[in-house]
Formats: sequence, C-alpha cells, structure tokens
Amino acid sequence: MSSSEDKPRLYLCSGGKWAAGVDGLDYVEPTVRKGVRLKINSTFKHLVNYCCWKCEIDRSSGQVHICYKHEGQLFQITDDEDVSVFLQYANGLEDPPEVYVDVYVSGEGDGAGTSNTINEEPMYLDTESQIQQSHETSYRTDFGYGLSDSYPEVVPETQQDQQQEVQEEEDEDEDEDEDEDEDERRKFFGCAEDEAHVLDMGLSDEEDEENEEDEENEEGVEPSRLRPGLDDYFGIPPLIPTPDVSTEDSEGVPYRRSQRLSIGKVFDTKEKLILEVGMKFIEEQFEYKTKKSCTKRYEIACARDHCKWSMKAKAYGGGGMFMVTDLVDVHKCSRTQLNPNHRHANQRLLGNFFKTKFRNSRRVLTPKDMAEDFREQYGVTIPYATAWRARWKAITLIRGSHAESFTRLPMYLYNLERANPGTITSIRTDSSGRFAECFVALGVAIHTFLQNLRPVLIIDAAHLKGEYLGTMFLVVAMDGNNNIVPVALGVGRSETADEWTWFLNKLKTCIGEPRGLVFMSDRAASINAAITAIFPNAHHALCCRHLVMNVRSRAPRIKKFKTPYWKACKAYTTRVFDRMMNLLQTVVPEGAQLMQEVGVERWSRAHFPGQRFNIMTSNSAESINALSKCARKLPIVGLMEYFREFQQEWYFLRRRKGGLENINILVLQELNHQLTEWAQKKIHKRIVKSATWTAHGIGYDKWEVRDYGYNAEVDMHHRNCTCLKWQVSGLPCGHAITVAKRLGKNDVFYLVTQPYYMAELYKATYHGVIRPVGPAETWHYPQNPIPTVHPPLIIKRPVGRPKVNKRRPSRGESRSQQKCPRCEEYGHISSQCPWIPSSARGSSQLEPIGTVDLN
Repeated sequence: MSSSEDKPRLYLCSGGKWAAGVDGLDYVEPTVRKGVRLKINSTFKHLVNYCCWKCEIDRSSGQVHICYKHEGQLFQITDDEDVSVFLQYANGLEDPPEVYVDVYVSGEGDGAGTSNTINEEPMYLDTESQIQQSHETSYRTDFGYGLSDSYPEVVPETQQDQQQEVQEEEDEDEDEDEDEDEDERRKFFGCAEDEAHVLDMGLSDEEDEENEEDEENEEGVEPSRLRPGLDDYFGIPPLIPTPDVSTEDSEGVPYRRSQRLSIGKVFDTKEKLILEVGMKFIEEQFEYKTKKSCTKRYEIACARDHCKWSMKAKAYGGGGMFMVTDLVDVHKCSRTQLNPNHRHANQRLLGNFFKTKFRNSRRVLTPKDMAEDFREQYGVTIPYATAWRARWKAITLIRGSHAESFTRLPMYLYNLERANPGTITSIRTDSSGRFAECFVALGVAIHTFLQNLRPVLIIDAAHLKGEYLGTMFLVVAMDGNNNIVPVALGVGRSETADEWTWFLNKLKTCIGEPRGLVFMSDRAASINAAITAIFPNAHHALCCRHLVMNVRSRAPRIKKFKTPYWKACKAYTTRVFDRMMNLLQTVVPEGAQLMQEVGVERWSRAHFPGQRFNIMTSNSAESINALSKCARKLPIVGLMEYFREFQQEWYFLRRRKGGLENINILVLQELNHQLTEWAQKKIHKRIVKSATWTAHGIGYDKWEVRDYGYNAEVDMHHRNCTCLKWQVSGLPCGHAITVAKRLGKNDVFYLVTQPYYMAELYKATYHGVIRPVGPAETWHYPQNPIPTVHPPLIIKRPVGRPKVNKRRPSRGESRSQQKCPRCEEYGHISSQCPWIPSSARGSSQLEPIGTVDLN
C-alpha cells in the first residue's frame, strides 16, 4: 500500500450552488462535504467513479462536472492530465483544497446537483489491478469540454469495451471530414476559432435567454452535419469568466482594481509582500493600516472606517515565504477623500520602484525627476526629502551600501584576478584593519601598454563624492589612433605624497621602468615627489593646460595672449620658442617670469629632454574624471566595476572596428602598409600645407626644402629634419613629404618612423578581452580566508550641502573672474561697479561710491 504522503487530502463538495462573491464565484450551501484522500496516480475515470460514490450521486440523472478553485479562478477537470496536475497541486498544500462535484441535467444551464445512492460498489483507488488507463474523448463547445455518456459511467468492463469500440469506429469514419465538421460546429455555436474553448459562467438570466434565442434563430447549419451525440453535451455548466477588474467605491466612483494580490499567491519574503501591497494601494488610490505583523502572520485592513477590505497572509513552507490566505478585495469606502502625500509612498517602496533606473551609473536621475515621474504615472505627490532618501535607497539596492562595499572589496578583487589573468590588485590597510588605499590594473591593460602604446603615461587624481570621501588615482595612455586607454586605477584617502608613492610603487610592479618612460601630470608637489622616488629615470612633463591656469592666478592678462603661449609650448625648435617667450616677456612679464621659474624643460616641447610625442596636456585623464563624475558617488566596489564595464565595452567596440571602420584606408601600393585614422589625418594636413614648397638637392639623401619662411634640411637616410617635427612625432613632416614628391614617390607612408600608428599594431592593441566578474552569488572563495577590510573612519562631515556638479580646481589653479567693462577691474560686473561717473564735473572721470563730499 502507498504511504499517506502519496495520497493528497481534499474536500469533496456537492449539492451547492454558485453565487457571486468577493473573489469571483463562490460555491455556497453544499449539501455534501467530505474529506477524502486520493492516490497520486489516480485517473480521471476513477476520480469520477469515486466522487459519485462518495457524494452519493446518480450519474444517470445528467452530466458530472468536477472543478476546483485556485487564485480566484475555476479550473475544470476533464482528463487524466488535469487530474495529475490537480493532485500534484493538492499534495503541496498544507490545507486541503475543495473539489466541487455536481450533476447537470441536459438542457438546463444551471442545473442543481442531485443526491441519489449508487447501488453498485465502486472501484476503490487503492486496488492497483483496477487502476487502468481509459480512452478519453472530449469535445469543445461554447460552454467548455463535454464528456460522452459512455465515459466515465460505472458499467461492467465488457460493456465499457463495447462502447469504446463503437466510439472508435465512429471517430475513424469522421477523420476525413474533421476540419470541415469543426468549422461547422463553430458556426453552429456562434464562436470564433480562438474562442471555442472560452467558458462563460457569469451570464445573467436575460443573457441566457438571448443566447438561446440566437441559437434558435441561427441559420445555415444542417443537423446532419453535426457529430453524432453532440446534442448530449448541451447544459454543461460554464466556467467562471475572466474577472472584471473595474469596480466602484461607495460613492459610485469607478476605479480599476489591481491584480497584484490573490488568495494562494506566494511571495519569497515578507518584504516583497509588503511592497506588492503598497503598490496595489498606490495604484487604487487607497491606504491601509497594519493590524498584525510578525514573523508568522501579516494582517492588514483598509485605513478607512467601516470598509470591509482586508488581507491575511501567513508564513508558508519555511524559508521566509508568505502566502495570502484570505483576501476581501472590495472597498466600501469613498475614493473622493484626498491623499496628497500617500502614506505608503515611502523611501523603501520608491527605492524598489526606481532601482532598475540606476543600473546605468552614467544616468543622472535627480530626486526632483523621480518625484515628477512618479506623479505623472500614479498621480501621487512625493516630497523632495522622501525622493532624496529613495534615491539613495535605490542605489543601495543596486550597488550595496558604502560600508558593506569595503567588506566585499577583497572578494571582488580576488574574483577579478580569477576572471582576468595577469590582473594585479592590492589593498593597504592601517593597523586596525581599516581601508587606506587600493590598486587595480587589469592584465589586458598592462600588456597593451607594454607592447602597443607610446611610453607616455598621464596621471591625475579626482575627488570621490560618496559617503566616504577620498581620492581616485588614475593612469591612462594613448593608442595609435589617439584614443584613451586606462592602465591603472586606485582609491585612497587623500592626494598626498605617501599615497602617490604607494600607488606608483604598485604601478612599477606591473610595468617596470620602460626605456624613455614619460609621466604627464599637473603641478602637484605630491606627484612630483612620488615620481622622483619611484621612477628616477623617467621624465616628468607638466600639463600645459594646468600651467596656464596656474599662471592666470598671478597674471590674469595672459588670458589675452593664449596664442603666443601655446606656440611656445608646442614649438619643436628653440628658435620658435625663444621668439614666443620674448613676446610674452614684453606683454605679460609676471606670467613669463612664473613660467621660467617652473622650468621650461618640464612644459616646453623644444626643451623637454625626453620624447612626449604630440601629448601636451593631461586632458585624457581629465576626460575620464568627467566620465566618472556620477560613478565617483558609488560605493567602492561599484566604482571598480564601473571602470571594468566601460573598459570591456571600449575594447570590444575598438576590436570590432580595428581602427578601420568608416575610414578611407590609404594603402601603399608597394609595401601595403595601413595607418590609423588619426595618423592619416595628420599626414593629410601636412601634405596640403606643403603643396607649394620646393626641394633642392644637397648631397646623397640630403635635401634643402624652402617653405617661404624657414628653410629646413632633410636627411632621408637617417629620417630626420632640422625642424625636429619628424623625429619628435614619428610622422613625416611637410619638408620630408616635399622631398618624397621630388623623388617621384606615389606615397609617403613609408616615412613613418614609429610603429604605434600602424593599423596592425592598433588591432593588436585591443586583441585581448576583459571578462566580467559576475554577481556576488557566483563568486569563488579562496581556500585561505582573506582578511576583512573595514571602512575608513569618517573624521569630519563637510559643512553645508554637498556640491556635486562643480569641478574642484587643481592645486595652484584659480577660477576665472568677471571683468567689469567700466573700470576694467576683476571681481564684479558693470551693474555692481563701485565707481560711478562724476555728474558734477560732466566728465567720464570715475569716482568711488561713498567718497562724494556732501558739503
């Protein structure tokens, strides 16, 4: 015999009637109600026999109808598959479900069940020999699935076999006309092809009469074309229609009922249940109050007095799940009462509602935007403070809290190294285990810089804007197409010499000290000290953009002479540099003096001891800082993941392009070389500029080129020119291009002296791939436990409202000032000028306000 676990419990109900209830139709006033157990492998035939025997139903009085209710919907049981699904469903419930068994007399649309005793002993489900599969035949009508008279009536086995054989012969005769008969049958019942299985049980008496009249008046259908015995299925009870979600309140104001809740619906956690309830009440414009809330039960009711709306839920199946056990989903209160600030539109609900919109950290969604979007969608007004807290709640749900992020950082970096071989990461903590600094360099980026990029590194720092303030350290390089390539990233507490030294020391373990290495940065003393200590053989160049901004703080007039300043910075020869500096010395002597004090060898290309190519500013690092403006508000793991994500995207897109998409590729006819787009444009400009120049021979491979302003000497054998542009940039200058034309060359791309601009090397730059780390649930854990990192201490909270949109100036940099057109002084505009014309003298002489003699 089978165990009790294989026999689901259920209640058999019969002899009742259907009435409109809160949750659709309810089966009320049953005359028979019995608790039974059924075997899990029972068939439909045995279920019908057992139900008729248990409920004392005479099957000869009409058709047997069996159904059950789940989540407010009625499900009819018509075959073995339906029985199997129902028993599996019932076996997983704590409370036995109800099964409704009735007999409907043919021709009666709402027949009532009759109770007659069956004299014959039914086949018990526990008898294994008596459980046999039966042939099923069902037909679709406008009421639903009908059952033939021969199935599943309790008759001797031989008679069942005879009836089955007769039915099979009839089915075989009609196979050829099946499609035609199906169309005629649909026409007879007046239902569309996709609606032939729809069941309608909610018809009123008047609608029933109208349907009967339509069937009587229908023309064009011959009874002989119908299936034999089809008229036996009239009167089968219809199923419940799709519930109408529109209803009215006590004042007659219509509203659309939300379908977020239903009896039997299971939620993974109580938190999710509360969120669904909150969204339901916001959609319906009602409010609720909590009557009981604990780890086992959750009961709420409408906040309005005398309203019958209520819901009960209880813990289900362990693991924190909750199931709705009782629901009265009809409000008797009025919706005309205003809810200007909805009590359930709190930061928890709004945070869950908006969290998907914060997955992209580059998207800016302000609290004001959130409140406006929610008001337009649901008509609920949200205070700005609530929207602000909801915004941080949403970010926390997506990225985690700032404090927890420091704890997760070691595991994230460990899995980052596993996913991307060659990656080097490091974390430094203080004596108490609190975070001090971290370093991350992807293996692909390290290999790319050492093998394919110019040996120039641009370094910079940017301030973090999250809960824990700090500094982000960044190292980038430039590829042959002049694109930005991030090399390393770090986070520290402040921009000090000690932290820069630790960061650059970790960078040195990744790249070593390549020959001719050049660092580009601003004038920060901490950076200069760290580079001198860690990379003594490297050259340190200053950003010309930061330099001019520093000079403006002491010599504002240099703003009018930007052209000679930039020509002095970018000059390839000392002759051009000296001419521009003499001009600046004349017009802005204080600015020229400051530029001399800084050291011309650090910012002038003509005096720089190394090779900085065409890189004159740190704008590439500043661009990454601007790109990460919103990401710098995220927790530290979110910040690291943000950089990994956009590097992965950049490598993928540039690898697909190969630097050659939508580019007019210039191919050498003999050597078949290709250049990147940026290099092609540079050379094209020099070709146009040198179109009128002339070349004159001097000796073997030596030429004089006259450019109507400066005569240069070109050595084609050693690939150099006295203008120095060819040697410094690696691309042929206009003088070399003029000589190539004189020699009858069809192209000049073979004159490129540096391989960084070749398309093949550009493709190799992005040959590697950057792989994702994956969600925290899939992370790998090392055998040896990783030390826990605690968040740093917040020593002092900044005063005032956080300023999130203003860039902080670099050290020594001054902000631009307004200049008054009246007095030509800085710091104010004309409407605020402290000087006014002297009307007494009738002249344009200015006098300060407050100095007029009243005597």
